[in-house]
Parts: sequence; structure tokens; C-alpha cells
Amino acid sequence: MNPEQYAAEYTSRNYDYWLDKMLDNVPDDIDQREGSIVFDALAPTAMAMAQQSLTMANIIRQSYIKTAQGEFLDYRAVEHGTARYSATQTEVKAKFLDSDGNAINNVQIGDQFASIGETPIFYTVQKINDDLTGELTADDPGTTANSYIGQILPVTSNDSLSWAEITEIVAPARDEETDDHLRDRLLKADDWVAYGGNVADYLSMISKINEVGAGQVYPVWAGPGTVKLVILNNDLMPASADLVKKVKNIIDPEDREALGYGLAPIDHQVTVVAPSILTINVESTVTIDTKQNADNVKAKIKEAIENYFQLLRQSWNTVDPKTGRGYSQTVYRSKILSQIMSVEGVINASVPVLNGTDGDIALTFNNQTSELPILGEVKLDG
Repeated sequence: MNPEQYAAEYTSRNYDYWLDKMLDNVPDDIDQREGSIVFDALAPTAMAMAQQSLTMANIIRQSYIKTAQGEFLDYRAVEHGTARYSATQTEVKAKFLDSDGNAINNVQIGDQFASIGETPIFYTVQKINDDLTGELTADDPGTTANSYIGQILPVTSNDSLSWAEITEIVAPARDEETDDHLRDRLLKADDWVAYGGNVADYLSMISKINEVGAGQVYPVWAGPGTVKLVILNNDLMPASADLVKKVKNIIDPEDREALGYGLAPIDHQVTVVAPSILTINVESTVTIDTKQNADNVKAKIKEAIENYFQLLRQSWNTVDPKTGRGYSQTVYRSKILSQIMSVEGVINASVPVLNGTDGDIALTFNNQTSELPILGEVKLDG
């Protein structure tokens, strides 16, 4: 009997189970009906034992990674030398202008700003750049601030300020790691030991940088001792120039390359880049049920196709299972067609055309180019 079966057995031992079991041991000549002295005496005990059975079932489930949840899963993670990824804070870049549209120089580190809206997002200035733009972080962790670009209002008083605006999301945040994601990490077999600058070691390095959502490693890409890291942000989109620079300085600082002052071993010269975007336009002839609103159905089709591209980006850094090394990914027309057909209101659809060609698109992953699939224009005829 496995742990889940034990837990199920304990769960099945409810109030009726324990009450019937105890009443079976009462002599037949004694009144056992509801309301009798014996029944009323045993009922509270049966309830307590049923609750104890549920507790035992819960203890069994929380004892194993496969079924543990919440803090119990956190404890199991500690036993494996890791921890749940915490939520991070969105990092943004903003400009501060006077009434003439010129950058002002009196915004200070620690000054606070807030977004416009019913539920404002609060930001704190962390750094002032040479061009007088500022680097700010959202006060609250999580992905709420990832999509806001636009005007911000000063919380800290500044008489010189006429206009402040977030111009760029430097590093999107991530939410706290879910139980399912943490469980998958803990149960994933460690085929390779991270050690001494091998591929697994570099993957371990970038996984510990909060702003990095995924990464690929290309060893010896430009000769002995060279390593290239291709990274995405937490939105699984190409890392910004600022994030690329930050990761570079953590792994192998620019002013001390290959000297071992970062996480990389001595004599490893590390290059950090963002992937090349491969925009893929999709065309298909779709037959829509006349009882449905065509525009609404087409909007849902586009959303379904975007979900497929999101899944592609989630597995973008997966090592090729056929070879056990390198990366491989293909955008399949059949899977896009499946997404289209799954939308309610779609009766039929032609096999999609991708970037004007009748064929699947294999992404390029080599020492020079690493492509990231992004959905472009979606054209739906019919």
C-alpha cells in the first residue's frame, strides 16, 4: 500500500465508520438507537476519532514532496538545499522633467512616486543615472507593476518637477513560486552535478538571479574559455540592455573579465546577451458559426494562439531531449491549428501559413543566434 492509499484509507474512516465500529461491540440487548445512552456516549468519541483520521491522512500527505503543500513543501525544499522562489519587485526607468521639458537634477535616492489609477503602484528611486533618468523599484513585490508604463506622480514633494514618466520596464518582477512549480523542481532528476563552470553550474547561477526568467548556455562558443548566456526576463521576453549588463557584472564583471571576480570560474570569459526575436505572422481561413459574434471569436483565436507561443517560450531553454545537449524548438502549424479549433464558435479552419510559407518553422539555436518566437500579425480570413 503506497502513501496515497494509506491517506485515502484514513480519510475514509469518517464519523459513521467509527460510530458503527464501536456500536458493533455493544451487546445486542442494549439499546443502540440514536438518542439512547450508549449512542449519545459514543457519538462524541466517533467525531473525535474521525477528525484524528483526517489529521493522520494530512500528516501522510504532507510528509512527501509529491503531495506536500505550503509550508510543509517549503520544509522539504530546505532539506534539498533550496527554497521557494520569492516574489520580486519590478524595476523601471523613469524621466523627470521641469516645465520646459528639461531633465531636473534634484530627484534623490529614496524619493517616492505613484502611478495613476484607482489602485496606485508606489515606486522608490534607487539610482540616478548620468543622464538624470532614474531607476526605481515598485514597493510591493509581484507582477502587478510589470505592465505599467506612463505618468507617475510625486509622493515626495519636489517643486522643480513638472512631469515624471516611466519609460521602460528594466526588469519585470515575478510572483512567488507556486507549489506545483516548486514541486516540479524538487522532483526533477539531477542528471548533472553543477560544478566548476560546467553547463549545469551556469544554469544554477542564472536561476539564482531574481530578474532572470530563463536562460540558455553556449559553452566554448567563441573558443576555449568562452561562454555565452542568452537570457529572458521574468515575462519570458528578451532581457533589456540594463538587465543584460547587470547579469554580466554578476557572472563576470566587464572590468575584470575572466579573473574570477564574479560567479564564473577564473579564465572563463562570459558574454551575456538577449535572444533575437523571431516574429511569426499567422494566416488561416476560418469558418465561424453564424450564431457567434465573429469579432469575439477572432479575438479568442488570437488569444489562443498567443497562449501557444507563451508555452513555447516557457520551454525555450529546455535542452534537446533527443541529443541531451543544445537546444531545439519548432513552431508547428498543426498545434496552432489545434488552438484555433479549440475556440468555441470555430467550425473549421485551414492549416495556418507561417510567415507566408506552408511549413513549420524551426528556430535557430547556435553559437551566433538564439531565436525567441513572438507572435506577430494574425490574419483570419473567412
